[in-house]
Amino acid sequence: MLFLRSLSLIVGLAVVAFLLGSALKTVVLPQEGFPRLSQAVFALIHRLMVHDRQERRRGSAMRSLYAPVALVSLPLIWMFVIAFGFMCIFWSSGSMSWQKSFEVSVSSLTTLGFAEPTGTVRIAVAFIEATIGLGLVALLISYLPTIYSAYNNREKGIFMLSPIAGTPPNVTTFLSTLYRTGALDSAEFWRTQTDWIIDAEQTHTAFPILTYFPEAHANLSWVATLGTMLDAAALVVSASETNASDVLGDAEKGPLIALVYGMPTVDRIARAASVPLEPAPGLIELTTHLAGDPAPEISVSKEEYLDVLAAVRPILGLGNDLDPDESWRRFAWVRSSYDRPLRSLAGITRAHGAPWTTDRAARVGRPRFWRRRPLPVDWTVRVTPPDPVPSRPSD
Repeated sequence: MLFLRSLSLIVGLAVVAFLLGSALKTVVLPQEGFPRLSQAVFALIHRLMVHDRQERRRGSAMRSLYAPVALVSLPLIWMFVIAFGFMCIFWSSGSMSWQKSFEVSVSSLTTLGFAEPTGTVRIAVAFIEATIGLGLVALLISYLPTIYSAYNNREKGIFMLSPIAGTPPNVTTFLSTLYRTGALDSAEFWRTQTDWIIDAEQTHTAFPILTYFPEAHANLSWVATLGTMLDAAALVVSASETNASDVLGDAEKGPLIALVYGMPTVDRIARAASVPLEPAPGLIELTTHLAGDPAPEISVSKEEYLDVLAAVRPILGLGNDLDPDESWRRFAWVRSSYDRPLRSLAGITRAHGAPWTTDRAARVGRPRFWRRRPLPVDWTVRVTPPDPVPSRPSD
């Protein structure tokens, strides 16, 4: 019996220490990716709520509820785990049944006081558990507003860009609107979008569950909006007549800055969600490839690129001496740095189809119970027609 009580004490202390470490990593010191306990909880909720065989409308609703339900369930799991850990600790002190240990643990954790421990040591343990319980409540109070603030900032960026990029967003509309409003070569516009990109990276890598949070409006997508902005910037840079190793003009500087921050952002967010990706090339490495290497394989075809290039040629002030093959090669190399990360995020969010982004989403499997195992991903390119924009009823 002494051995069992000693083992119970060790198990209880280990469970409490593991839980506190997980809670602190989730809320106080968030790192890239999910902590183990959070990963297991999110994976369990996903398997309970999201099924591929569900009807389209019902499945979409359940996927929309998945992330909020998983997030709210996490503190409840914390409380159950803490109660179990201290139950083991109370039972190891002797002269307590499992039932009594459970009652004292729950009473101490919730500070309800319906079961009082006896003895100085047990009272001290109960005080520690009550303090931890109050601390978890405080973490919850601070955690949820933090998540909501990050979500609100992401949605704000989408709403600011939706009149510019269109619904669904596409490169032609994006560049045309910027040209007509005089913002194409505006450093302030691109600086604002860069700030939004940096905020998205910080929040979505620290709290990867945000990646699964649905947009406020079903016909909008943060993945499609971000991807369209990067594609538009890549097209401007690829169509520039300036050598890639030289200083670009004012019209290309803003888009290039967006690419400098946007390419690693998409990659890091996808990695934080446990998507298996090869190391993404940096800007300097891409510059060496732009010198003459053949175009890599990407999800956007050369014909699609040339059609958009022809549509925006007057906007960008491109002359007839522009080499389309050279522009395509440069675009393909830039796009290759974020093509797979963007498609994987489109597969995770399952947003409505938008050209070049969410209309060719990769098929991403269910969240893993353990973070060390990356998500299964099918990278086969399947282009789906963009969802039609709902028309306004006639009077």
